[in-house]
Amino acid sequence: MSINKEIEGTHLIKRVALIIYLKSVSDQYKLRRYGDIVYFSKKMKYCMLYVNRREAKEMQRQIASLDFVTYVEISAEDEVNLNSEHIEKQITEMAKVAEEKLQLEQEKNEDQMQ
Repeated sequence: MSINKEIEGTHLIKRVALIIYLKSVSDQYKLRRYGDIVYFSKKMKYCMLYVNRREAKEMQRQIASLDFVTYVEISAEDEVNLNSEHIEKQITEMAKVAEEKLQLEQEKNEDQMQ
């Protein structure tokens, strides 16, 4: 469940992250007037900018038209399934795979010992 689903019905403003890829790392400061920069990667030359959900498409178009921006996309955080049943299922599957690998390694080591 995303935070935006939890705040439905409240007076809080729904926000969404824009992922903005830049040509130069120093250009991130120019984006402060569009929203709140919450993360910046110097190595990958991108930043995450939070904007109001209602204005996201328009902001995406405006920011994409800037000459120092390579690409802009809207975060897919609402599509991530965070309910406990889904997470428990994933953990169980990962545990099974890990146990199988461990068992295979132990059998392999036993065969080498003989």
